[in-house]
Amino acid sequence: MPLTEELRLIQVADLHLGAGREHHLDNWRKVLAWVERERPDMAVINGDLIMSDPDTESDHEFARTQVDRLGIPTRFLPGNHDVGDNVLFGKMAQRVTPERLARFRRHYGEDHWSFAAAGWGFVGVNAQLFGSGGLAAEAEQWAWLERSLAQLDGKPIVLFTHKPLFLDFPGEGDHEDPTMRQSVVDAASRARLLALAHAHDVRIVSSGHKHQTRTFSLDGIYHFWGPATACVNGPPTTLHYGTREVGFIDYRFRSDGTFEHRVTGADFLFRHENYIRKLCDPDTH
Repeated sequence: MPLTEELRLIQVADLHLGAGREHHLDNWRKVLAWVERERPDMAVINGDLIMSDPDTESDHEFARTQVDRLGIPTRFLPGNHDVGDNVLFGKMAQRVTPERLARFRRHYGEDHWSFAAAGWGFVGVNAQLFGSGGLAAEAEQWAWLERSLAQLDGKPIVLFTHKPLFLDFPGEGDHEDPTMRQSVVDAASRARLLALAHAHDVRIVSSGHKHQTRTFSLDGIYHFWGPATACVNGPPTTLHYGTREVGFIDYRFRSDGTFEHRVTGADFLFRHENYIRKLCDPDTH
């Protein structure tokens, strides 16, 4: 089917690649081999490209080199490990700064973007800017998002964001527990995002970050939590909202407004248990 009628797009998230470090690279090589066989039209890299520290220049250089090996058009979004965590609602010691945003853009290009293909609109937002406490880049992104969604009116829209919007329900408050709080978009930004989503026919919100697979529909929107290619997080005894598995999402969008998805990779990627590595070396991701 011509590209004008169908777009096959993969969402790959939480690669956690590091220069000079082999862990997680075995799975990335398997992703590269899969793309070589399947030849999707394009990829969205949905955050956390690098191992853990947003200020490690060599990791950014290494991750960009590895993603370029896909050999297909690619769009990038930052995660907390790429640019720092949300200023007001994050958990990591490193928070978003203009300098970290500039580094991301230097290595990967735009940190938010939109385009149309196969009758659909595709919008990627920098979730790390939400709750910034007044960074100019956040206000600029909100203004850009409103314009971009309006320009795509008449098309069903997919919204890509590194962090999911919520854990249990849209109206939940910001959690007191830092780990729970940093898992999702803050409550005020979420309400604003969902209002825009419902006003502009957003059909899908596709995220990463949690290293879990989860899918549900609510109020006309499908919410997809894409797994990580790197590893699963947290011991099996902790609370998980989705399935602890590795992989990525293989989407097909059609010009008649329909779509298909398949979560793939769990059957051929290594299901690395990250908590075991952290028990042995707390400084690793």
